[in-house]
Amino acid sequence: MSNKLDDLKQAYQQPPVPKELDEMIARVERRTRPSRTKQSVLITAAAITLFIGGLNSNASFADAMAKVPVFGQLTEIVTIDWKETKTQQSADIKAPQVTLPDKALEHQLNKKYIAEGQALYEKFKQETHGQEGVFAIDSRYDIKTDTDDLLSIGRIVTETRASASESVQYDTIDKKQQLVLTLPSLFKNDRYITTISDYLKEEMRRQMKADEGKVYFVEGTPDVPESEQFKRISAKQNFYITTDHKLVLSFDEYSIAPGYMGIVEFKIPTSILKDDLVSSSYIR
Repeated sequence: MSNKLDDLKQAYQQPPVPKELDEMIARVERRTRPSRTKQSVLITAAAITLFIGGLNSNASFADAMAKVPVFGQLTEIVTIDWKETKTQQSADIKAPQVTLPDKALEHQLNKKYIAEGQALYEKFKQETHGQEGVFAIDSRYDIKTDTDDLLSIGRIVTETRASASESVQYDTIDKKQQLVLTLPSLFKNDRYITTISDYLKEEMRRQMKADEGKVYFVEGTPDVPESEQFKRISAKQNFYITTDHKLVLSFDEYSIAPGYMGIVEFKIPTSILKDDLVSSSYIR
């Protein structure tokens, strides 16, 4: 069982990319390429639904991609949707496809998002092949920020067995410079890890004192194994930047709190970050 989980984890972290992927993305890019040069991203109702069932997923996917509607916006985000329902088992996997002025970056991101969706669907097929019982995978995306300067897009995955677990992964894109931001790139050095970690531990304790319904596995919490206590953030902690240029850190369900707390987010005050920031271009 352990080997199977390790294999699935590896498949998710290094998802197989179907041979037809480049042509699939090229079709979307040709059909959604902006006719004018203004650099903005608009969210549209454009979506396609792919019912895979017993069909070959790649062939069905390629066929569906050819039917992506074109709405004439300058740029857009469309949805790819893998769906399958069995007795007590279901998959509903949505992957975004973005249009950006930099076609190399656009292609790179879209290829990654399709590969993530494909890997989740392959995981669903492996988990349910010849197996009974409750199992569901649901994934969707959430646009946190969409301004002239920034796009922050999260992909949320919920897996349900006896209980549900939820995780999210964000990309924040500088649309003018055409690059994907990383947390270390925002700061002069790694001092931000200590600055933010100290703030979070204080904030967790403050919230727990103010609301007995909130529980965090903060350092020093009784009855929580030391190995599970939150001590410091990762250098590459999951994050996004809000419309008003604030830094928000995100923690997956169960990672720093009990499952009922869900995905936990903290908005970090810019006042504690200003001495560590490279500039005020992104965080203000």
